[in-house]
Amino acid sequence: MKTSHLSSEQQTLLNNWEKYRGAIVMIVGSKIFATKKAAKVPELVKQIEEKFKRRPLITFIPKEGTLILIG
Repeated sequence: MKTSHLSSEQQTLLNNWEKYRGAIVMIVGSKIFATKKAAKVPELVKQIEEKFKRRPLITFIPKEGTLILIG
């Protein structure tokens, strides 16, 4: 699905999110980097920023059936 008002990172996430359930994902353009360990995120972000010279879109994709409560 192509949605013109989305950034390239948002479009990449929209097209690939199901593959990354239960992971923290970092996206730059069409490149996706993922980990299930939060402790690895700072180092991955540093490496991504050094390589691409920009900050990635970072989000967590819950596993199917996860209930998220907002209070």
